[in-house]
This record gives sequence, structure tokens and C-alpha cells, in this order.
Amino acid sequence: MRLVIFCLFFSFFASLSHGKVLSDSIKSYENHSVLRVKITSKENFDLLSSIDGIHFWNDGHIGGNADIMVTPQDIERVKTNLFKNGFEFTTMIENVGELMRLEKVPKDRDELNMNSEHRMSWTEYHNQEDIESFVDYLAEKYDFVELEHIGESHEGRSMRVVKVCKNGCGNKPAMWIDGGIHAREWIAPAALTWMLHELVENDKDHTDLTEKLDWYILPFVNPDGYAYTRSKDRLWRKTRSQTTFLLNERSENDGFCKGTDANRNWDFHWNEGGSSHDGCSDTYHGETAFSEIENRNVRDFVFKNKDNIEFFNTLHAYSQMVLIPYGFTEEHVPSYQKLKNLADKSNEALYAVHGTEYKVGCIPCLLYVASGGSMDWALGVAGISYSYGMELRDTGLHGFLLPPDQIIPTAEETWAFHKHAARMIIDEFA
Repeated sequence: MRLVIFCLFFSFFASLSHGKVLSDSIKSYENHSVLRVKITSKENFDLLSSIDGIHFWNDGHIGGNADIMVTPQDIERVKTNLFKNGFEFTTMIENVGELMRLEKVPKDRDELNMNSEHRMSWTEYHNQEDIESFVDYLAEKYDFVELEHIGESHEGRSMRVVKVCKNGCGNKPAMWIDGGIHAREWIAPAALTWMLHELVENDKDHTDLTEKLDWYILPFVNPDGYAYTRSKDRLWRKTRSQTTFLLNERSENDGFCKGTDANRNWDFHWNEGGSSHDGCSDTYHGETAFSEIENRNVRDFVFKNKDNIEFFNTLHAYSQMVLIPYGFTEEHVPSYQKLKNLADKSNEALYAVHGTEYKVGCIPCLLYVASGGSMDWALGVAGISYSYGMELRDTGLHGFLLPPDQIIPTAEETWAFHKHAARMIIDEFA
């Protein structure tokens, strides 16, 4: 009993010293900075990783940059350390807290949407309840939309796939798109629900997409994490399952580290690089592959429908990239050129909307090694012909805190990518 009390007190004081807050408060990131650091070699990256007091937003890659967040208490020490070790760096974000305030535009709930049947506006980042009301509305209004409950999250939140299928599901090639596997990447479910609105409510503008294809869309792979980003910690990334009892300053206030990186937890070359054994790490891969119930729910649905699903895409942020498997190796998959051809041509359609530039390539080629991802499993296990991941806007000016006035432009260009990809799928499989 004394040991437990000591652990709780230790965790409490450690959390205070690192800018953490009590469990009934929202974590503050006031005056936290984000630095962009040039990475010239693997040794260079390892040296950066060894510096105490940094939190990676983006690990970057050799020959590119890494983005690191630093607390106001640590900033001068970290900068001195960077200078001493010869790193080149710039300040990308002066105050993360200020971006968070800009991200949350207050709205009169009665003015969000004149349509009383749902509350979506795409001019702010909505909670899951608003999004669930929107998909309920679509299913009630349109006879070619239905919802399939695929299970519950660790904390009991419903996970529902929106199925857009004319004349029934399962007799046409299918497109799978998901978002929100990383909780803090709010733009992913926001853009995805706008795309769903465009696909369904403007069906008359592109009837070929619903007459010749089925669509399976999951706005949230990680609903618990998303809820936590809205109530406790805006920059939370992982699920909310309990992991390991660890006594260190990164533990939460109850002494436990929570959560697994859901995109390092899939059972295909799991734990083969780019993930962590540390239960407190943002890239913790879990005690076993598929330890996370959310991933098992998605796995079961996708595998059940794998003979029809020809396109798989998981939406992330940030960096403006179209990523091609695999994440655990730079060696190209046998179908790499085929995958890249569809991505390149669809990327041209994306660029034509707002002139936004996205890079196309394999995960380690553009970012870093990352094993255990869903897109790798979709190609390597489920055998889905075209499997991708997309990093949406931006390239670091706002990072995870993209202003709400960029939701619709981001969604418009992302929809253009998928519309072009869908027609290529139709040409090949329908």
C-alpha cells in the first residue's frame, strides 16, 4: 500500500514538473514550441533522439527534417544542446497553445447547420456525437446507405462502417477509406466525413461512382483517443487501453501508461522497426499484434470483405504525402509501379483543385521505417490490390493543429484524389 501511495505521489509531482495537469483538467501546451531539425544521417537522428526533453511530432527522414515539440521549461537547454551538437534548426511554431485557440472557433450550436437532421458544418472540428448524427441522417434519408456496427472500442464506443452500396453490398468492387487511427489528427475524420457528404448527397454529379462501386467508410478507427483529445489532451495519439505499470515522468497521473499506437499494432511484420517497446511511447506497438480491440474490429470487417475490396486508404496528418507499402522496408513491393501509377495520376487530380503539392512514395523513402501499419496488412495479408496511406495538410506550419478554415479545401482535394482513383478501379475491375 505504501508503495502504491509513493508511486501516485511521484507521478503527480513528476507530471507537474513536465507541464502536465490533473486528470480533471485539460492539458496545457501554452508556450510549447515546435522546432524543425535537419537530419543528415542515421547517427544524426539517433543523437537527436537521445536529447532529453523533446517530443517528436514528425520523426522525419535522413536528408530531411524532424519536427520536435519542446516545453518552455526545456527550450533553452534543448536549443543549446542542438547548437552544441551541430544541428541546423528553425522554429516552426512559437506557441502551440495559441494554435489550439485558433483551432477552436466558437460557434452558436443553433447556427452550425440549418439542417436540423444533423449538426455537421465542416467549418469546425466536430465531436463524435455530431458525426454519428450525420451518418444516422444519411442512412435514414438515402436508401443506398446503411450502417454496420463492427464492434465497440476499449471504452465501449460504437464503431460503425458507413456502407454506400446501390442494389446491395458485395456484388461490386469496393473502396475502403478510414480516418482517425491517430487521435490527434483531427483533419482526417473531418475531411473524410465531408467526402462522405459529397459522395452521397451529391450522387447525381457522379452516379458512376456508386452504381459501379461499393464504398466502406469508417470515420474513426480510434474513437476513444479522439474523445480524449477533446476532453483532456489535444495531442494524444494512441488508443486508451491500459498497457504497463511504469514509474517515470511520462506516466499519467494514476501511474499507468495508457494506450497503444494503433498504426503499429497490425499483424504483418509487427515490431520490425519504427515502433517502441516502451508503454509510454507514442509509437508503442502493444504487447502483441492486434492487442487493440479497435484494430481487431476493423480487421474482421475488412477480411470478411477482402474479395471485393480493391482499394484501401487510411487518412492521417500531416506532411502532404501519398504513402505506398511497405513501412518496414525500403525494398519495393512487386506491385509498386502499379500502385505508384494510380497514386501519381490521382495526385494530379488532387493538385488541380487548389495547387497543393503531395509527394508520392514508399513510407521509409519519404518518412521513416514504420512497421505494423494497417496499409501494410491490407496489402500483405488481406491481398487488397491498391493499399495506401495519406498524410493530409499541412507540411508543418500548423502541423496537427490545422485551422478549421482548411477543412473544406483539404477535403475537396482529397476527394478529387479518391474520385480519380475510384474511376481507375472501375476501369480495371468493374
